[in-house]
Amino acid sequence: MPSEDSSLLGRLEGALGPRYTGFIVVVAVALILLLALAVEAQGANALRAGIWPLGLSATITVYILLVHPFMRRRWQRAIQSLLALTPHGAGVAPHKPISQRAEWGAMLVGAVVGLVVARDTPDVDGWVRLYAEATSALMFALLAGAIYASLSRARHLAAHLRGALELNVFDGHLLTPFAQWGQSLSLVFVGGISVSLLFQSYDSLRSVEGMVVYGTLVIVALTLFFLSMWSIHVALVHAQQAELVRIRRDLAVARAALRRDRAQDAAGPVEDAYLPAVVCGMYEKQVLEASTWPFNPTIVGRLFASTIAPLGVYVLKLAFGVGGGL
Repeated sequence: MPSEDSSLLGRLEGALGPRYTGFIVVVAVALILLLALAVEAQGANALRAGIWPLGLSATITVYILLVHPFMRRRWQRAIQSLLALTPHGAGVAPHKPISQRAEWGAMLVGAVVGLVVARDTPDVDGWVRLYAEATSALMFALLAGAIYASLSRARHLAAHLRGALELNVFDGHLLTPFAQWGQSLSLVFVGGISVSLLFQSYDSLRSVEGMVVYGTLVIVALTLFFLSMWSIHVALVHAQQAELVRIRRDLAVARAALRRDRAQDAAGPVEDAYLPAVVCGMYEKQVLEASTWPFNPTIVGRLFASTIAPLGVYVLKLAFGVGGGL
């Protein structure tokens, strides 16, 4: 089952190999130098809002580049877990590479959105505005590409689950890597929220709009986890229902045999007649109690605990009352 990452960042990482980390360092240094040159050309005194907020787009851009290898490894580990449910690769839906044309289209839309957002940046002009617009377009383009890649992976997962996988209701633990991938997706989103909070002004965080926006983003981060697990949850529910149909049919036969044996020889031993009904009843209970979500309480606990990070940054920013920076 191929698990190569055909996204733009995946191809870039594959082409650079071990030099990918150095590439990120070069991008980070270049963005810092370009900001310094823009400020120098415009004049630091002309920046009434300060330099710190201008670093948000550049920082998120570097953050997206940094977390990509981690998310790729998580996804590949999750895909490999399907091999345990697909002996000899039979019935596996073929891997469909991410459409480069659709990915570039998503990134183009993201770049346009970034330009529109950057135009609302107050108190910047000239070279600094050009820098703000360029980095905002780059950040939103990479973000849109990452979102499209995640959606493509979700469709890839759904295609595999629709295949002839030997999935039963007790296979949830074999699909835990998918829960770990979904957890990582939410943690990356939470990390991005925390980073963006560092660059927000005290006034914007204190406003009701700021509280609503960041509160909504935290809820979205938690929702991402459960949405990424939905296809697996549906597949496990179907497996559970199919198993219940079979065991209840066997249980009905066992009960009928028990009644028949009791009617024929009510005074004789009935242990052997009771045994099939008892076994079927116990198995039915196990099927009903089996979890249809591929995660354990530890994963969920860590996920909800991670939401404390944005809250901590938010409270610290408000407590210190710092305007643009830390």
